[in-house]
Amino acid sequence: MNIDRREMLRYLGWRGQEIDAATDAAIERVSRLCLDVARPKHVVRKFDYRDGALVGTGFVAEGKDIRRHLGDCDRVLLFAATLGAQIERESERLFARSARDGLLFDTAASCAIESYCDEVCDALQRETGALTARFSCGYGDFPIQAQHDICALLSTDTKIGLCADVGGSLVPRKSVTALIGIKRDGAPFPFLKSDKCARCANKNCAARDTENNEKLS
Repeated sequence: MNIDRREMLRYLGWRGQEIDAATDAAIERVSRLCLDVARPKHVVRKFDYRDGALVGTGFVAEGKDIRRHLGDCDRVLLFAATLGAQIERESERLFARSARDGLLFDTAASCAIESYCDEVCDALQRETGALTARFSCGYGDFPIQAQHDICALLSTDTKIGLCADVGGSLVPRKSVTALIGIKRDGAPFPFLKSDKCARCANKNCAARDTENNEKLS
């Protein structure tokens, strides 16, 4: 797990502006702190998949986007990961002391959880050789409320200390749930860390990776 400085700056809305020495030092400091505080954990479980449903579970993936994403799959991995509650406590402490440091730490944590998920998915890809990219609740028309079912099916509360609140948001916040398809034909999927922006429907997002999306278009 690492924190990519360029990715962190992009999350902060950086478009090539000069970074002053104090901000640059703060970025380095909070990034190191984030990696020290984080306690990353994940859980994965495999299910047969048919007609939008995880066989034998009662869970149906609602939305055209997720069904299109899993169209070539007959098995699915349910995936969940978190950086842990310590990240939340440290973020609150920093925000109380310095709005700048709190924002930088929160952004570093967002980069860290994505990096951790990428590492886990890369390992899963090497094991199977036929995975789709992960697809999370809230992407496209896949409802965020589905996180309740994913957390229940993975027992995330007891296994990694993760749950979904009434609205479907994850607690701790720096966490991810997703569905990952296992392709029926066994053909390797060209997993690209940059393709998350390319698959997202929010074309006007301030954090959109326009450089990599131009390469993918």
